[in-house]
Amino acid sequence: MNARKVVVLLAGFCIGLVLAGCGGLGSLPPISQPSGPTSVIFVATPPKSLAVNASATLYAAAIYPLALSANTAVTYSVSCGSTGACGVLSASDELGAIVYTAPSAVPTGGTVTVKATSAVDTSLSASATITIVPPIPITVSFFGGTPASVQVSATIPVRAGINNDVSANPEARWTVTCGGSDCGAFNPTTTTDEAATAYTAPAAIPPGTTVTVTATSVTDPTKSVSAGIVITAAAPTLANGTYVFQLPGPTGNGASFITGAIVASNGAITGGEQDSVYGDSGDGASALLQQITGGSYATTSDGNMQITLQLGAYETETLNGTLVSGGHGFVAGLDGVPGTGTLDLQTSTASPSRGYAISLYGADTFSNPVWIGGVVNVDGAGKISGTGSVLDVVGGGPVINGTQTLSASTVSAPDAYGRVVFQLNPGATATLPSVYLAGYMVDATHIRLSEIEDTNGNYSYQGVMGGTALGQGASTGHFSASSIAGSSYVFGAQGMDAQGTLQVAGMLTANADGKVKGLLNWNDLSAMSPQNPVAFTGTYTVDPTGRVTLSNLTDGAGFNYSFHLYLTGSGGGLLVSNDGNDEMAGEAFEQQSGAFSASSFSGNYGLSASLYAMTSYGVPQFGNAIGKMTATAANGTDTMTGFADPANGGPDFAVSASFTAAPNGVSVGTVAGFNSADRTNEGNFTLYVVDDTRAVLIETDRTELLLGAFDRVQ
Repeated sequence: MNARKVVVLLAGFCIGLVLAGCGGLGSLPPISQPSGPTSVIFVATPPKSLAVNASATLYAAAIYPLALSANTAVTYSVSCGSTGACGVLSASDELGAIVYTAPSAVPTGGTVTVKATSAVDTSLSASATITIVPPIPITVSFFGGTPASVQVSATIPVRAGINNDVSANPEARWTVTCGGSDCGAFNPTTTTDEAATAYTAPAAIPPGTTVTVTATSVTDPTKSVSAGIVITAAAPTLANGTYVFQLPGPTGNGASFITGAIVASNGAITGGEQDSVYGDSGDGASALLQQITGGSYATTSDGNMQITLQLGAYETETLNGTLVSGGHGFVAGLDGVPGTGTLDLQTSTASPSRGYAISLYGADTFSNPVWIGGVVNVDGAGKISGTGSVLDVVGGGPVINGTQTLSASTVSAPDAYGRVVFQLNPGATATLPSVYLAGYMVDATHIRLSEIEDTNGNYSYQGVMGGTALGQGASTGHFSASSIAGSSYVFGAQGMDAQGTLQVAGMLTANADGKVKGLLNWNDLSAMSPQNPVAFTGTYTVDPTGRVTLSNLTDGAGFNYSFHLYLTGSGGGLLVSNDGNDEMAGEAFEQQSGAFSASSFSGNYGLSASLYAMTSYGVPQFGNAIGKMTATAANGTDTMTGFADPANGGPDFAVSASFTAAPNGVSVGTVAGFNSADRTNEGNFTLYVVDDTRAVLIETDRTELLLGAFDRVQ
């Protein structure tokens, strides 16, 4: 229905109600109906001002308050103080709207008057006065941003938005400059508003390493926008072989895990399989085992890795990550959804044997957050007797909580991709139901785990869990206090407390007298000012399984944590909290024994970080960052520069950092780049250095939460 007829039809409808079906009211006197319009109105309010040469749609109509059908058409005219230079009116469309284009110069008096006159009764009209203002300057901006870095010879799309260009065809012209003769090229070199052009980086890194790309308005060449892009060397790609990958989702409602193995060969994925498990509030969980039938992999323009997997005829998924070496990396996104996962070259598919420290997290059947840690002792060929095994549960409700035992359980032989199935059956006193886990062998001491259905296609635990198992080898069953006395460990853990999401990182030293001391940072966004590392003390005990109970880790005021640390016997372990008030899980790494200096952490490192922030609307926002950093030592300070990718298909961004080195490996400093609202904003961070190959990073202010891991590039 035409908008200009709405008033007319409503009026006609009211008359129809009066004239029809009114016998009970007696005879009504005849109604006198006007035959012509009674007024003219602008249906859409005209603009109060327009810049020269700018256009606006105007819409007016004649009004008939009682007629069912009438000629509402109007004619338009424009007048001003500069006769003949008042602008142009287009022909009206089928509804009666016209486009008015302002004159090319401000008319005398500064205004124009547009008049709409009834086509039926020329005595009826409506007028609108529009102030004509000088042209609003054209502005050019990058639409969707530009990446901070691009590999040599890589091609990326870039777009420019052109504002206030009133010409018929706003366009931008693209150029690039640098310190050398080959700076790359654009195709095409001219684009319309927000249309993409393809920039191809030069084949070699130019002098100064940076190119400057510029988009210039064709209408007004004095208006442009520029950005610097660092040209980087070609990044490594996957070596041929089988890789195990894992990508976890959040803990609690919406928990998910995808774990699998893929075969990489010269840029193609030639086979594999994956287990995925998802859950929603009150609906239990859904698990699926799928064969990977094909796919491809390549480095992205910013030097990270993208892997596309084909699952059957109609389903694909895309993994985004970064490589630390040809055989190890981080996975930080699946189809644009963030996560903090791993990618590892598979070097052994031997059947699991001896003890494994395990850590699982996710959600129970009611989507309550849950963490499970412990030791599973494979003490026979495919058999787990329960001796030397123990599980600890935190979260997930009051019933299934605390220390759990295992009875006779099993683990299957590996399939062609190194996949095994653990069936963990509860002991006589345990409240934990049976748990079924798919495990993908990375090597003899690393297995990635994901919960699956039981042999009847059902769940016993009915949860959504996944995690890691780390082999204890010859140390199985032979742990004691001497296993950790005198050693220091760097740890990082993430979970939740009464405030919400919680991140903790620190360094602790185990003394021979059963006491521990150390430094840590915790962050749940409740602190009012940046937090320096806080000194704490506590106690520990060790049982033969390798379960270390860390108790009363406290500064005496701000926190009191308890953990179970499940040792591997080879320099580290898995960490799960033993406290229902502060529930979290993570990993610990044995720290080097000698003193640290700035040069202890220098060189090239891969970065994987988990981010959490609250939006201005109070909505939690999770994210990830992956990338590569270069640490340089000078005068007792570590400076780091590099690039990180949000792993969601967006452009990468520059990261810069500075830390003051300390002999204990606990360095305090600032990092810029991770704040999505302002990439130049410097946040406060602490870097806990393990050795020259690894470090843990935590943000210590209220801007956002960030917990990251650095692995040296090999």
